Amino acid sequence: MSVVGTILDGKKGPETFPPESLGRLELSEVIDLYKSVGRRNIDYFAWIHDVYSWITLPCVAFDWKRALSEDKTKLTVFDILADDLADNRTTRSYSLLQDLADIPWQESARTAETSEYLAVGRRIWEDSLSSVSCYPRFKEFERVFYFDLRQVLSSMMYSSLANTDGIENPIETSFYSSYGCLVEVAIDMDLMCSPAFDMKELGLVRTVACLAQKVAHVGNMMTTYPSEVLEGDVSSPIISLALRKGLIRHNELGDASTVPKLSKLEWVFKSRAHSYIRKVADCEKEIRSVNLRGFSDFLTELIGKFEGSRSLR
Repeated sequence: MSVVGTILDGKKGPETFPPESLGRLELSEVIDLYKSVGRRNIDYFAWIHDVYSWITLPCVAFDWKRALSEDKTKLTVFDILADDLADNRTTRSYSLLQDLADIPWQESARTAETSEYLAVGRRIWEDSLSSVSCYPRFKEFERVFYFDLRQVLSSMMYSSLANTDGIENPIETSFYSSYGCLVEVAIDMDLMCSPAFDMKELGLVRTVACLAQKVAHVGNMMTTYPSEVLEGDVSSPIISLALRKGLIRHNELGDASTVPKLSKLEWVFKSRAHSYIRKVADCEKEIRSVNLRGFSDFLTELIGKFEGSRSLR
């Protein structure tokens, strides 16, 4: 049995989820939906599910942790559907990406009539939302959740245009690139399941979320840039930096021999990640309503965990 089969084979009984979450798609069913239209190694979804099962804000109510790990994984599948349309040379489609990005704000299921890809995206989105909307504090965080989701999808739009319309530049690449990691959305979901959290401290926690997202992005980038070189994805910050420094030329993208030239830039991004982690450690001490101390330690471990996904990318 594959890694994904081992992790997702078990069926969930009523005792393992809050009652409101029953009746949704199994995670294995969501992955099967992705397989029908997607191109990624599906064992990656087992890895990301394992990460989400391991890392949540310390203040999350225990009863919701399993639901959170599955819902975050499902939203990651939706995110990857968008990413495939933005970055990959063979699957890139801006028009389809626009339609997929509209799904969370559309009430109609008309997209299912025009594209199997969009039908899969809508099914996964609607299933995810049906669970997330039952979280105890969903209504309090609903607007923030949708704002952060829009940022995620806008980052995909930027990536697509960077690769097709030449808009790539270091300022916007730095701004948009980390949103695709979905960390702020995931932390919104954690807060929806954190009964003791005081909304007056939302700004402080969002500082932590933004920094954590940047850390995750660095970890992710270290494992994906070799394949992104082959795909010619100039929206990857390390590729963008290598081009600006003259370490590589545009016509070298797509050539596997180009990949080692970028390794000398890894330290730049890893050092940034560790500076972000130090800032998270400082912010943890300022938050009073819930205890977030130790979250920065999880982020340090997270950098190493990304190495475990290298063969799956």
